[in-house]
Amino acid sequence: MDRRLKQRYPTNLAAIVTDIASPDRVASGQIVNVSQSGICASLSRRLAVGATVKVQIGDCYLFGHVIYCDDEPAFRTGIEIVRVLIGESDLARLVNAILTETMPNTPGVVSVSSK
Repeated sequence: MDRRLKQRYPTNLAAIVTDIASPDRVASGQIVNVSQSGICASLSRRLAVGATVKVQIGDCYLFGHVIYCDDEPAFRTGIEIVRVLIGESDLARLVNAILTETMPNTPGVVSVSSK
């Protein structure tokens, strides 16, 4: 039985995640899914639960907190997203479209109809 409260949508976006309190702690990886409350990423290193992080996807930046970090597979990391800054590239438009569908009430996500 699936106990998840929010539906997940699979993605395959390259990302760089930085611990804001320790900018030398950087993890690269893939965003594997997105939900209304955040993202799940498979990362190259462990990040501390509770850490405030910046997730860079191209010219987009998502800010949030690490909710969990499991060792398998890779470092599967859940990040609750609280703020988004959308860039101007084609990738940014794709990221915005994904976030508009999955987390439209997150500050920084721009409704496609309001552009």
